[in-house]
Amino acid sequence: MHIIKSLISLFLMSLLILGATSCEEALEKYPRASMADEEAMADIEGIEATLAGLYNRLQTGSYNHAEMNLAGGLLADQLKVADANSGRFIAYPTNREATSSFSFDRNNWAGIYNDINRINMMLYYIDDVEATEDRVNRVKGQAKAMRGYLYFDLMKIFARPPMYQSPLVEGEPLGVIIKTDPFLGIDEDTFAPRSTIDECYELIQDDFESSLAYLPDDNPDFPYYFTDISVRALLARLHLFLGNWQEAVNYAEEVIAYPDASLVEAENYLDAFADAPGAESIFELGYTSADRPGMNTSVQGLAYQEGAVGYGDIILRHDLQELLDEFRGHGDVRPEMTKDYNKEGQDVVYQTKFRGYRGERYWDDIRIIRTAEMFLIAAEAHAELGQFDQARDYLVELRDHRVIEDVDDIQVEDNLDDFIDFIMTERRVEFFSEMSHRWFDLRRRGMDIPKGCPDNDPGHPVSFDDYRVVGRIPNAEIEANENCIQNPGY
Repeated sequence: MHIIKSLISLFLMSLLILGATSCEEALEKYPRASMADEEAMADIEGIEATLAGLYNRLQTGSYNHAEMNLAGGLLADQLKVADANSGRFIAYPTNREATSSFSFDRNNWAGIYNDINRINMMLYYIDDVEATEDRVNRVKGQAKAMRGYLYFDLMKIFARPPMYQSPLVEGEPLGVIIKTDPFLGIDEDTFAPRSTIDECYELIQDDFESSLAYLPDDNPDFPYYFTDISVRALLARLHLFLGNWQEAVNYAEEVIAYPDASLVEAENYLDAFADAPGAESIFELGYTSADRPGMNTSVQGLAYQEGAVGYGDIILRHDLQELLDEFRGHGDVRPEMTKDYNKEGQDVVYQTKFRGYRGERYWDDIRIIRTAEMFLIAAEAHAELGQFDQARDYLVELRDHRVIEDVDDIQVEDNLDDFIDFIMTERRVEFFSEMSHRWFDLRRRGMDIPKGCPDNDPGHPVSFDDYRVVGRIPNAEIEANENCIQNPGY
């Protein structure tokens, strides 16, 4: 093995010297292992530094900060762009039929695959470095969890939801390109085709499940790194997407039983977003003063404005405002995470989940997974299993931690459609301006996408079978890899 890896190092050096100009596009698309990357794999400190760098890349504004928290709300029926705006996010129209999925351009797509390649290198080299078993296992567990997480995001954006794989548009269904070996140079595997949806989700599930064998039960890195409990939460989310209801229940209930995953009392709900880490955070991206996004790429910078703080481009839609007002009338605290404002003559409502809670502008941690999601997953999965009493119990408990006054039993008939409608509404209120849950929820349930703004334009709902609910593979990828098929319609 050491001889093989030495030869690989020599091969990498020869590639760097020779240049391979005829393959420039492919190398840009799948950045090969650079000398810096390869040298970082020589010892455990270098590998751990690479892992830390991967967490930093999860934080970028074009990924898990502004883009992932706002784009889905704009694409669905949560958010819209203010009349006076800076021109950002106007590619997500809310008042006409035309739409597309996330604007994951060449840089985002290539960046994720670059990260996947680094993960593959870490897993390739980790057994050859001198380190304690605990340190090696920590790297293996987090690397596999992160690779599964990255592929899960790619699939949610660029492929049909797993429960609705019928080729509603000719040419579907396809997943993304699977790469589990480090890209060390140009060979036949460089120009791989897209795998099937099933194959991609099998890889994601295997990465999550296999990571659990390496992650410690005591979770010393909770909640800022992938841990045993956050991976189980991701598995609950994954099985919800797959329609594996019993598995979704099992993993969600395991997470709910975890001591640090309890719900906060209603009177402390606002603090769940003001504290670091958040009181209900299961997996959270933590920022320092040095690495926080600026006004152009942070949620606060784009979706909040007060005085000179932020562009305030992204505001709540009127139908969401009305829904929140209805919940406020029942003593619900979640609508208090909003602020009325007048922006250049337009009455608007901003979210206040992200507003620089550390006292500095544009400095907010990002909650990837919160405890409330586990309660809603358990409720939905129980309902799908026909276990309506159990589903109702989870909904009552969640509401009990969101409403100041005592909560009566949830008045939902023992009917699956009624339960799903109730849960989807609950998720819409719980997660507005967070991780684009609404967009992904509508798609995974095979529902049409509401468009238009009821206050001024009815719009035209986008049918679930419309090609535009699946993202465009970046053209640079299609041009560089003739085996990669573009999603239909683009």
